[in-house]
Amino acid sequence: MEQVVFQGGMEGLTVDQVIRDYEYSMAARHFHDTFELYYLLEGQRYYFIDKQTYLVKAGDVVLIKPNQIHKTSMAGISYHNRILFQISSQMMDPFLKACGMGTMEDVYGENAIIISIPENGQNEISELMFQIEKELKDRPRQYPVGVKLKLAQLLLCLTRHQKKAFFQQEPEKALTWKHQKVHEVADYLLNHPESQESLEELARRFYISKSYLSRIFREVTGFTVNEYKNVNRIKKSQQLLLHSGYSITEISGLLGFENLTYFERVFKKYVDTTPLKYRKTAVRQAL
Repeated sequence: MEQVVFQGGMEGLTVDQVIRDYEYSMAARHFHDTFELYYLLEGQRYYFIDKQTYLVKAGDVVLIKPNQIHKTSMAGISYHNRILFQISSQMMDPFLKACGMGTMEDVYGENAIIISIPENGQNEISELMFQIEKELKDRPRQYPVGVKLKLAQLLLCLTRHQKKAFFQQEPEKALTWKHQKVHEVADYLLNHPESQESLEELARRFYISKSYLSRIFREVTGFTVNEYKNVNRIKKSQQLLLHSGYSITEISGLLGFENLTYFERVFKKYVDTTPLKYRKTAVRQAL
């Protein structure tokens, strides 16, 4: 059973709350150019982020930055109730700056964050989210301002909880053999983007069968091994295009692409432009 409790939004923001009571697993590969805020009100879920799977429990908030690979799946019980925000930095950055909070990038920090909200703080977090839902549903006069105000307050609350939790226990990682094996492979691919090992060679390296590696990797991450490898190569190439003096041909070689044509084709698939145009656009914006 799936119950859509709320679904709405405005320019630069979408919000939806869904209750599921079946073996739901996010089927497709998942990364996007918005900031994601995921709050689990009830239940528990596995949450794969970049290379590691975490166990997310009721009261946990997950903050995902743009273009971070992530996927949720069932963790023991099927029932869960979650609220999901997709937030555009173009919408919120000017408002956050006016409030003295910096930008979405400042609020989210360098990496994805899992914040375990203590029981005495969960009502405040959920109430702010419900107020945002109400603004989007009822659309009173100047409701976009009301939404931004409440969203800024929500982000402020989360920032405070994050600081309180700084010295507390790290988020709980999934300890099943399957999740740990996928983590080992993903970690290797992240640290060796230039690797040209085939699926069979990679499976031998980690002492599992080719077919089993293929199945569990897609099940946990939403990507095939080759897709995951290419996505991370492209993310690395974006950094090199912006922050190095390497030519595009040199970057292609450094990251293990078979040839420049293949690199350009894969880059355009995920970034929707060519490496050269991406670099030129970044230079123009910096002037």
